[in-house]
Amino acid sequence: MMRLKFSLVVTCFNEMKSLPQWYKDLEAQTRQPDEIIIVDNESTDGTGQFLRSWAERDPRLKLIIQKCSIARGHNIGNEAAKYEHIVSTDMGIRIDPRWFEEIVRPFEEDLSVEVVAGSYAVDMGTVKTAAARAEYYVKGDQTPILKPGFIISNRSSAYKKEVWRQLGGFPEDLTRCAEDSVFGRQIVQKGYKMAFAPQAKVYWARHAKLKDFWKETKGYGIGDGEAHIKTPMAFRLYEKGILPRFLVPPLTALRLFSVQIRRVNFWLAIKRADFVALAFIPLLLLGNGWYFAKGYLIGDERGKRECRACRSRLSGGSGHMGLPGKLQEVPFEQLS
Repeated sequence: MMRLKFSLVVTCFNEMKSLPQWYKDLEAQTRQPDEIIIVDNESTDGTGQFLRSWAERDPRLKLIIQKCSIARGHNIGNEAAKYEHIVSTDMGIRIDPRWFEEIVRPFEEDLSVEVVAGSYAVDMGTVKTAAARAEYYVKGDQTPILKPGFIISNRSSAYKKEVWRQLGGFPEDLTRCAEDSVFGRQIVQKGYKMAFAPQAKVYWARHAKLKDFWKETKGYGIGDGEAHIKTPMAFRLYEKGILPRFLVPPLTALRLFSVQIRRVNFWLAIKRADFVALAFIPLLLLGNGWYFAKGYLIGDERGKRECRACRSRLSGGSGHMGLPGKLQEVPFEQLS
């Protein structure tokens, strides 16, 4: 089996709260990156100082400090990478010790592989409050099912640099979110050879308060609205002139509630006598639907003006892909 070299590319902004542990997790990897490139969006909380100190003692680390979006940061980092294979994850997460070894393995076992989809799950150590437990009863640990048509996440993925070049990099006209969702959809649409690494797992923290879940969901809504993906059913009716704009948030909230409530693990919550978390579930779902739709409306308005390049990447510009056997775009309510 041929041994290849890999560049780990990461973006960050004000990650000092979790950076020391993230650094320890990376140092504990059973296989180390051959190169580490971190693009810091001019952090103000001490992140930059920590990274500069690390770079002084580790020749593998190339630190780039530049004011930029997440998409721009990934493009800058990928361009600076000296190796053909790019590995991606996020800061602010926990990394399994075998993550790097597992995510690069498919490339070395089969040189024709162009993209590797790693796995991820919720960091159960952060599921402590009633709001976080409520989400857990609805979504479980959120480990994805890795199968054909899977959309990679920057949280745990790897790809050849040539793939990134051919797809035009990450879409820089998006404000903040959805850059990897668009990039991943392009990968599926173009039919690149993808392998799956279910043991290449990272763990992402969940929030303590309902308002933080809603803020996160609104941000996702803005990004998805800009890219015109994961379109809520009510928004589709609004686009067709069937539904007034003001009804999109409440109807999306009700639709999400009706779909997701059937997935709730009531038995586990009752077994634990976790009645407070059970009471939070309707608030969580209704709020998530409402704020995603509010964000989607904001994002769509901006997307029409400023994200045409991003939208044109997907299925000839429609943003909704129907690719039999590969990827079928479904509404936000079904994906959450």
